[in-house]
Amino acid sequence: MKTATYNKVGGGTFTVEYDETAPCTICGEPVGEASMGGTTICPACDMGKCRYCGESMSVLREEIDGGSSLRRLREHMRWHREHPDKEPTQ
Repeated sequence: MKTATYNKVGGGTFTVEYDETAPCTICGEPVGEASMGGTTICPACDMGKCRYCGESMSVLREEIDGGSSLRRLREHMRWHREHPDKEPTQ
């Protein structure tokens, strides 16, 4: 377990404890570190980038695109896990 300390709007801070091995709610990879978006989203997804290659990987709400951007991101991440020594083709 790790802790993350955030600044409150208007002053002060608050600290939360989180499981760094828990899956990111977007990509499914372990969160690793807390992000500005909180402790359930990995820093890469919070910034809209692939944690493996840095490619921009924005995800829209499912109501907007039917989940296609989330599927594309998860397929991209799976490709990296299955081919750790290669660069993505897309």
